[in-house]
Amino acid sequence: MTYRADIDGLRALAIVLVVLGHAGVPGFGGGFFGVDVFFVISGFLITGLLVDEFRTTGRFDAARFYERRVKRLLPAFAIVMVTTLVLAAILLSPAELARHAKEAAWAAAWMANIHQVWSDTSYFGETRESGLFLHAWSLSVEEQFYLLWPILLLAAWRLARGAATVHRVVPLATVLAFLWGVWRAHVDPVSAYFLPDARAWQLMLGACAFLWVDTQGAPSHARRLCLLGLFLIVFAAVGFDKSSGNLMLLAAIPTLGAVLLLIGGTERNGGVNRALGSRWPALVGRVSYGWYLWHWPALVLAALLFPASILGVAAAVLASFVLAIAMYRWIESPIRKRRSDDPRPVVLLGVVGSIAMALIALQVAKSSSVEPVRQLESSQHPIQAMVTFPEIYDAGCDDWYHSADLKPCFVSPFSEGSPTVVIAGDSIALQWFPAIRSMFQRNGWNIVVLTKSACAMVDRPFFYERIGREYTECGEWRDAVIEFIRETRPERVVLGSAGSYPFGESEWTEGTAEVLSEIVAPERRIDILGPSPTLPFDGLACMIRHHPEAPIDVVDSRCTVPLADVRWTDVERWLAVAAERFPGVNFIETSTIVCPGGICSAWWSGQLVFRDTQHLNADFTVGVEADLAARLGLVTAGP
Repeated sequence: MTYRADIDGLRALAIVLVVLGHAGVPGFGGGFFGVDVFFVISGFLITGLLVDEFRTTGRFDAARFYERRVKRLLPAFAIVMVTTLVLAAILLSPAELARHAKEAAWAAAWMANIHQVWSDTSYFGETRESGLFLHAWSLSVEEQFYLLWPILLLAAWRLARGAATVHRVVPLATVLAFLWGVWRAHVDPVSAYFLPDARAWQLMLGACAFLWVDTQGAPSHARRLCLLGLFLIVFAAVGFDKSSGNLMLLAAIPTLGAVLLLIGGTERNGGVNRALGSRWPALVGRVSYGWYLWHWPALVLAALLFPASILGVAAAVLASFVLAIAMYRWIESPIRKRRSDDPRPVVLLGVVGSIAMALIALQVAKSSSVEPVRQLESSQHPIQAMVTFPEIYDAGCDDWYHSADLKPCFVSPFSEGSPTVVIAGDSIALQWFPAIRSMFQRNGWNIVVLTKSACAMVDRPFFYERIGREYTECGEWRDAVIEFIRETRPERVVLGSAGSYPFGESEWTEGTAEVLSEIVAPERRIDILGPSPTLPFDGLACMIRHHPEAPIDVVDSRCTVPLADVRWTDVERWLAVAAERFPGVNFIETSTIVCPGGICSAWWSGQLVFRDTQHLNADFTVGVEADLAARLGLVTAGP
């Protein structure tokens, strides 16, 4: 195929959008759509190589095809993976290293996307966003596509006897694949985002673009097509984000934009085509694979070492770009230019190399899971062993997003005739359960728990990124909570939610007021617990990273942040405004309990405060029971 500098320029546009989006640059919430552009380019180029080979030889040289894939992908990935794991071993705790190394093993086996779907952890565990090798999912999608596409395309070529017929069959298959992808994204957005069956249409659309060019030639109005294509890609990147709806349907916008640029660029007509093919965009495009590989682990490590630092993010982006240029100059380019007489040893080396990298990563994960001998018989880090959860989590009260069923947990002992308090809310509200249980039971109260993870006590719908759609189960469950309170008539109600929900002032204020209006009653006290601060780092991981043993009574400045920087000040104010509208409703500020003296620390007075970025350790809440009880108007007599 003839080299087209504008395709490298299109790669440059795609990687810049991805990096801007991942770096959190305002206005580029849809930067991840750059990956969709990469899929289209891959489908276009791979199909072009295959069609050229079919036309010339009438067959498919699998060894030569996969030799090119090995040379293109494996050396660069191996360098990034090994370097990243070495840095992780130096900078992170053994527990963190073990998790990242396990993810690296899946990536080395080109199954990172499958790992992301299978490893969907609980709400209280780690999330995908923290993985050093998360970005490898898109590479895995492409490699899985490459295993099947040459065979399917060759079969279609022989049955249809040439491109003239194939160019009608492939578009029809692409439309069906697109409909399948959109349906999959509606039914199961998370797996559809990562798995190749829902993504195949994008690579196939790239194939359609090549077949159009191959059979129809340069289109008329090519300049206008290129302008429209550029507009569609940029529009998707700046106009949408992960909460915008069915992402597979929205992905049609940048995908079509990439197709138009690939088709329109065949005429080399100047304008957009010339700009994309100019020196600097083409250079960035040539190093785009390396930049993609480097940028994500650089950003993750920067976030761990320099939480909430703009300079840290900028340094990570710059360093990853420099590394990409160096790797292209001295590793990628020389390897790709070297042609072997027999491609089979290279393919075999690629397979063996991938297996070896996966085994090495698994060994790193295994060895990092075991702590030093000085910890005697314990396999846990001493601070890790101090993590405690509210015991109510084991009672089966919470179905998370799996259902809208209300499962009241009547906390034992439960005495007929005693006053009852209902605790309702998400995991941030229920993190206070150990203290609430202690103080209320001492005062002779029955306790009922109603909880659903990631569900705010705010009567407003919202898009939940974790499941990739509107969290409809939350709304249905909240309605059931209101009905339960109205039917059982408890003397007290305690509500609570995290401060991180995607609500504005009106939604927080009016949505909370609508819930309160349904449950206020004479002689009933309702307390709204304010959201606790959210750290810009994982509190537990930070302490483990810097302390081989549990400190006696240390506030480590490396694991602290000013309260003013992490407090949900606006949310607290809006909740207080909603509470003031109703008699018997009180807003309870909790931030200063969690962060005394205006400092939020992962460790305070010999105790672990945060077990992750936002959830409080259960033992810590018991330690501050007296402060919370005073704000709730309860007496905290001794046991």
